[in-house]
Amino acid sequence: MSRHSHSFDAVVIGTGTSAYYAADGLNQGGKKVAIVDERPYGGTCALRGCQPKKYLVANAEAVAMASHLVGRGIVAAPRTDWPALQALKNEFLAGRPEAEVRDWQKDGVATFHGSARFTGTNEIRVGDDLLQAEHIVLATGATPRRTTIPGNEHLSISDDFLDLPELPDRLIFIGGGYISFEFAHVAIRAGASEVTILHHSDRPMKAFDAEIVKVILDASKAAGIRVVLNEEPVAVERSGTELRITGSTGNTHVADFAVEAIGRVPNLSVLDGGHGRVDADRHGVAVNSYLQSVSNPSVYAIGDCAATPYMLAPVADAEGKAAARNILGGNVEEMDYRVVPSATFTLPPIGSVGLTEDEARAKGHDIRINRGDTTGWASSKRIGETHGAYKVIIDNRSDQILGAHLARHNAAEAINVLALAMKHRITAADLAGFMWAYPTITSDLKHMVK
Repeated sequence: MSRHSHSFDAVVIGTGTSAYYAADGLNQGGKKVAIVDERPYGGTCALRGCQPKKYLVANAEAVAMASHLVGRGIVAAPRTDWPALQALKNEFLAGRPEAEVRDWQKDGVATFHGSARFTGTNEIRVGDDLLQAEHIVLATGATPRRTTIPGNEHLSISDDFLDLPELPDRLIFIGGGYISFEFAHVAIRAGASEVTILHHSDRPMKAFDAEIVKVILDASKAAGIRVVLNEEPVAVERSGTELRITGSTGNTHVADFAVEAIGRVPNLSVLDGGHGRVDADRHGVAVNSYLQSVSNPSVYAIGDCAATPYMLAPVADAEGKAAARNILGGNVEEMDYRVVPSATFTLPPIGSVGLTEDEARAKGHDIRINRGDTTGWASSKRIGETHGAYKVIIDNRSDQILGAHLARHNAAEAINVLALAMKHRITAADLAGFMWAYPTITSDLKHMVK
């Protein structure tokens, strides 16, 4: 079979958010760049994650907001038209991959479509094309982790839930992470009659503060979501349109549709064969602080495929920009992961940044904990919010915020303000004394940090 050889300064594998910033930065820096993807151009966040998910979440938020006020000024809660909601989401997605290819080509970036594999330390094969480059940037993302239990072929993944043409009546989400909880809240607000989460331990959403997670568990129960802890599926059977999931406790859980959401693993198929001499493990490609492979200096890894602390789109953005600058300037920028806010779009949502209480004590900080329930505040009462809390960890010596954890309406927005304060070392006293626009959710921060 004949091969077509191409030479570039840099080849970027993947077209998600980290790949975009890496390829664009290198292209703007005068490099001859190629970009490769085996799936439609755009990556997980734009096509199968953050963006389409928020269409479903926004609908659930609208239903929940109205439901909270039924009898308090609202006559009846709205009902979701699932097919119309999917049409709205798909309108946003329509033509995006093709538009991305056109935009890259317009900017002078060579585009390739197909599975990429290393054939040498500086060479990638894509179908019949061999791409040689001084630098190769891996931005291949992550894929859903799957079990090997009998009948697991009957289980779906998050991509399938996002594309459901009709909402099933009974749904089960396997795994107690943010994906299960977000989609469970979407499903129950959209009209599903039975929504269940099965989690293998007694601690779901372990990446978040336990006190805040307790608020979400209570809110989930109040919304009609059944959360079963210490239960792990061991087998799945299909009987007609019905799924029967046998748990480790011996109990059987029945649904029309089941989503396996037990985490995500780095997509490292590009390394198959070992020809790239790129060290990696289950956490991803081993990189130094400049995002450069520790075993092959020609390779950089960014986003979810890299063994860095976070699988978050804004982190991937920053890593893409840093990798481009490091390739152009010779390792001039180290990554800084000290202040990274995150959010889970449950109802209410979670916002989190910095250290937990246990982590702060383990590091030897002299701390005070500001915590409380927010449901008695006017900002909660006026929207009928019945579940809400905050927990802020403050260093007594410096008055710096070390960590903040919120569960309430607009927590995902408010946490950005607290993260910015941490990043720029604004004290708790300064936040408490600031003249916030009022009445707003962010103006409540002064009560949380005083």
